[in-house]
Amino acid sequence: MFVIAITIVFFSGCSNNTGISKLLRKEGIKPYELSESDIYLLQTLEIQDDINIISFKAPKNAKSLKLNVYVLNSNNNWDVIGGGQVYAEPDSRLEGTFAMMLKDNHAINFNINTIGRVSYQTDALKMENEISASSKSFLRDFQRIEINKELPLAIMIYDSGTMMRAYSLENFFSPSRFKEMDLVQAVTLTFTD
Repeated sequence: MFVIAITIVFFSGCSNNTGISKLLRKEGIKPYELSESDIYLLQTLEIQDDINIISFKAPKNAKSLKLNVYVLNSNNNWDVIGGGQVYAEPDSRLEGTFAMMLKDNHAINFNINTIGRVSYQTDALKMENEISASSKSFLRDFQRIEINKELPLAIMIYDSGTMMRAYSLENFFSPSRFKEMDLVQAVTLTFTD
């Protein structure tokens, strides 16, 4: 609970309109640019590898931002295990920050800071095998937003084996590539009209 409170305080600096307007000048999504003091704070809390912060500025015709959290099932298909949706107010644009924090129990906390602030959390996931290898892929570059197209932001892979292949966010669209892994989670955003 302590880390969640710190995270909310940490992200609250982006809650005023001046902070939001400085995040992105053009439509799209990109990793939030952390200051040295932001990085130092995350390192002090030992959560720097478990936090992913994204800046977004949706196209004017975007009416909502939809968050989906997936887990790969035994048939190599994605099952939705959580998420939520934020709607734009009339005559306003969806822009702000999206933050996620990975927990040790494979639950994920989310904060979306736009016209207001909303939080979501997934349930903890139990593992049958002890995890010996893991890989996390987060969005690293600016991406244009296409209305009604899912944008993968993060993929987390956990396995009890001794080897781990390198994966990219594009592998979200080919889930069979993860078939040997014990647990695979994915997080996407979709801006809808």
